[in-house]
Amino acid sequence: MYKILIVEDEMNIAKELKCHLEKYGYQCLVVDDFEKVLDLFQDFIPHLVIMDINLPAFDGYYWSRKIRRVSKCPIMILSARMSELDQVYGIENGADDFVTKPFLMDVLLAKINGQIRRVYGEYAQDSQKSTLKRGNTVLNRDAVILSTHDQEEILTLRELMLCSILFEAFPNVVTRQQLLTAIWDDEKFVEENTLSVNIKRLRKKLVGIHSSLEITTIRGIGYQLREKIS
Repeated sequence: MYKILIVEDEMNIAKELKCHLEKYGYQCLVVDDFEKVLDLFQDFIPHLVIMDINLPAFDGYYWSRKIRRVSKCPIMILSARMSELDQVYGIENGADDFVTKPFLMDVLLAKINGQIRRVYGEYAQDSQKSTLKRGNTVLNRDAVILSTHDQEEILTLRELMLCSILFEAFPNVVTRQQLLTAIWDDEKFVEENTLSVNIKRLRKKLVGIHSSLEITTIRGIGYQLREKIS
């Protein structure tokens, strides 16, 4: 049974969430002490966290940072504050997805199911494989090759690392900071356009092998690998 920690100070919303999610087989714990969120997290060890932004004592960004230091479990921000800046700040502080209040329970449930599948279910095994397939495109990490059924491109080491992260995150957005931190040992000394140049090369190679995938720029956030829209 997958466990969900609900960090929401509006108790009517928290109880409704708990009741609804438990109907679908999730075990839920509602936080009742907003100065001990991390302690409750470490005691409960949830598979996913639903996190409000406006909380007593410390906000949701603060607790997201704290949780991210000790766990890679998905954090889903649930808040009425969902401007572009809020989403950027949320991602930078460890959030994986966002739901804006007011929300539909079915939409929230679908997003939760998707995160659970990605991290713990049938999609999670892909991250351990040397070969990843998205759309009509295969990334062979051992051979350092990106290919479709009749075309292939050899990748550089940086391109391989970028490709691996984007393929594993597919179709979620990856921030520029996440890519810089993962690929370059000290991103403070990387020129701003270095990542952009590598992304441009990857895009060219995807086109060269007639891939069904494309890398889109999400302004102010980062990049997303997704299927081309016909």
